Amino acid sequence: MKGLLFFISLFISVFTFAQSPKRIIKKLGNDPVFFIDSISIDKSELNKYNPKDIATVSVYKDSEAISLVGPDGKDGVVYIVTKAFAKKRYWNYFRSKSTDYAKMVLSPESDSTVQYILNERVLKSNYEGDLELIDDNIFKELIIIDKETLKSKYNIQDKEFGVMIKSDKPADLYHAKKKF
Repeated sequence: MKGLLFFISLFISVFTFAQSPKRIIKKLGNDPVFFIDSISIDKSELNKYNPKDIATVSVYKDSEAISLVGPDGKDGVVYIVTKAFAKKRYWNYFRSKSTDYAKMVLSPESDSTVQYILNERVLKSNYEGDLELIDDNIFKELIIIDKETLKSKYNIQDKEFGVMIKSDKPADLYHAKKKF
């Protein structure tokens, strides 16, 4: 049980949440339901995942948790998204918004030559969770930036092109002002 609480507190302190992490950990019950990449898992499975591979963690409690999974959610629901899953999600979304993006980024794995810029903030690392949160409710625009513009405006030398995403801030995201 101590290992589980440590694991949850690690995620809560490191990753994105809709509420204050300190308040969430106090309100989770003894037997929350866990999902990783939309698949329900036993809490013993959590040990198989490296925290560095996690993009986001969302915690649901009380009636919201019960509405998601039924009576089994009485102790809460922890929804974990890996970076690989998040990357597939935002790659599919951006392809649907820009034919240029679809032509230039042929697979989720091929975006290593891309520099993502979210609302003028250059995303250097651990950005998969931020990009995965972009949907039709907050999306405004996606602009492809050429290599020369990346060099001159952003001082980025090692990427072939940039993808500038403009969006609103998610209303229920913990620290949204810092992330978006």
